[in-house]
Amino acid sequence: MANPLERRDVHCGTTSDATLSDCQQLTSDKALWDSVFNTGNICHFTNPTYQLINHEAYNVACHGNCCVYVAGDNAFEDPQGGLTLDRDKIFQEAAGLMGCGDPGKNTINAMQAFSDSHATCVSNGDGCGDCFDDADYRL
Repeated sequence: MANPLERRDVHCGTTSDATLSDCQQLTSDKALWDSVFNTGNICHFTNPTYQLINHEAYNVACHGNCCVYVAGDNAFEDPQGGLTLDRDKIFQEAAGLMGCGDPGKNTINAMQAFSDSHATCVSNGDGCGDCFDDADYRL
């Protein structure tokens, strides 16, 4: 078994609000997650802090008004070439962000960076730029 990645701080309130109930369903129903998971949805962001211009991220899953985004230069490099995005790992990471939700308002937005320089973010469908565009996202 591989060593777990070190978790860095969770950043609540870093991006656009998603609907908490949609995110809870997405991150608790593995069959739903598996049915919507897609590594082909590439989006772009600019992060002036780290001089990342038009940098790629992935909108890997959406349900209702909730989307999960992943970014990272080195996290997903496959020795055979190309990128890999681990469906089960990202499912667990997204579920771990649900503590940022506000049940009273039924909203959530959060991002967490990991020690291998990838980050997972929960936002609405417009969240790619907001998720990774500031110092909360660290390489």
